[in-house]
Amino acid sequence: MSPSTAAYSRVEGVIGEVSTGRLNVFDPAVAGEDRWLFRVANRLHVVTRDRVVRRELLQGPGDRWSPELALEAERNLRASGFIRKAEIRPRPRPGGRLDLEVRTQDTWTLAPQFSVGTEGGDHYLIWGLEENNILGYGKAASLFHSRIGDSSRNEFRYRDPRLWGSRQRLTGLYAATPKGDEIGALIDRPFFSLASPYSMQLLWARIIQEDALFHNAEERSKFIQNFRSVQASIGARINEDDDPVQRILLGTHYQRDHFDSTGDTVSGTLPGDRKLSGPVAGFVLIQPRFIKETYIDKMERVEDFNVGNEFSIAGGPMLRSWGSDRDRWTLSTLDQQGWRMAEGRFLLAQGGLLGRLAGGRPENALAYGNLNLFWKTVWPLPQTWVVHAEINASRRLDGENQLILGGNTGLRGYKNNSFTGAKTALLNVEDRLFLTDEFFHLFHLGGVAFFETGAVAAETSGFRGTRFKSDVGLGFRVAPSRSTTGGVLRMDVAYALNSGPGSSRWVVSIRGGQAFQIFNSTNRNVLRTPAAAIGEESAGVRLRKR
Repeated sequence: MSPSTAAYSRVEGVIGEVSTGRLNVFDPAVAGEDRWLFRVANRLHVVTRDRVVRRELLQGPGDRWSPELALEAERNLRASGFIRKAEIRPRPRPGGRLDLEVRTQDTWTLAPQFSVGTEGGDHYLIWGLEENNILGYGKAASLFHSRIGDSSRNEFRYRDPRLWGSRQRLTGLYAATPKGDEIGALIDRPFFSLASPYSMQLLWARIIQEDALFHNAEERSKFIQNFRSVQASIGARINEDDDPVQRILLGTHYQRDHFDSTGDTVSGTLPGDRKLSGPVAGFVLIQPRFIKETYIDKMERVEDFNVGNEFSIAGGPMLRSWGSDRDRWTLSTLDQQGWRMAEGRFLLAQGGLLGRLAGGRPENALAYGNLNLFWKTVWPLPQTWVVHAEINASRRLDGENQLILGGNTGLRGYKNNSFTGAKTALLNVEDRLFLTDEFFHLFHLGGVAFFETGAVAAETSGFRGTRFKSDVGLGFRVAPSRSTTGGVLRMDVAYALNSGPGSSRWVVSIRGGQAFQIFNSTNRNVLRTPAAAIGEESAGVRLRKR
């Protein structure tokens, strides 16, 4: 929809006026979108207000035109969740000046939800109500009931991306489960652009939840985790150059994990309690090389990917003198790099390391790597080939953490949580075919064919050919074109080429989202802390990642 950076760069001048054009969910000027049902939907929906769009612009009257800031503002608008399309066009005028024309189109943000599905032998149910753009001001609230297996939760979540009109964001979450409640709040000021001078964050969370350990797709042991955390940090940009951007981070971290046994706790599996408290420091480097693509993880919705380098490292001492239960050092580092080979063809690679060091021994240590290839072609139908490779190796994971392979982590021919170990390897090859027409101006259709293989191993073992489990399958995709996320609903039928838990080699999956993540499918419960639920945008994501 937007011109390329090169096209933007051909325009120079000082900005004069800024005008906005804000389209409703349906555009009556488009053939087929002037039907009575769509007119009713437009009347019910409050269009994003002019000041909400303008506040995301990173340049205005009197500023010299910057194509990088325009593209960054487009990314921010698309990331809001209530803007389907965003375009900022410079319009040259006499005298060396130019005007900006900002055009946006809303998504449908009031979403009553009732969804049922199955994945890897587990059944789930989600129902509730969500509004992601209250009265056009960009604020969001949701109320959901969700259930997977015999686990359930009721939750309320509120998000204000511009608290009292400032750059601060507020997110609050309250959830009740049969085992306890979850409550937390996050106030932060993000780096809203590459040129932002500073950031801040304050998080508080108290989460009581039931955790489970798995073996052969069955819950081997259950226990209650009482998690509490307080985190505060500030960040600052330390260089003037935009390529690359360099930032530092300073903060404090407090986390307490207490575990209680239940009638379902197997002897010897209850994790030990932990308390971490201390200062943290970090460094971030970003090389901006953003590209816009469609038909990658979503369908017609524009997705933004950075094919430049992104590096981060953070850590610090968690000391008894600061309140920890013992002296430890923490470390987390990540490096991500992309390569664009041609239009619609690019690679994304990522490698990371995290863990703690206590008494000279590693704790909860994980090394991981991901490689993704995206390759678009148009014969015989528009399609995107996706190849995802992932490997993980752990040492002395915390007692509640596992590396898992199964239907819920990218191996669709097997039941959820089928295989566990200290090491995992996963390869997904998927051909995503698309019908580019928008059916009834409401949704897009597509299909997939896939092959997957993966393996687990113990700490002291390597991957042998006999350990790999493989599957093949076909799937159907539906993507609501006017929804907030633009994500896909999938129905997959997979056949396991090797034996696994369960009596059948056929597995049917019906649920939202792709079957595997671009990064970190099998290690997400190690990377994810309970406090992550506060920032996660959808009830389905929070349910799936627990």
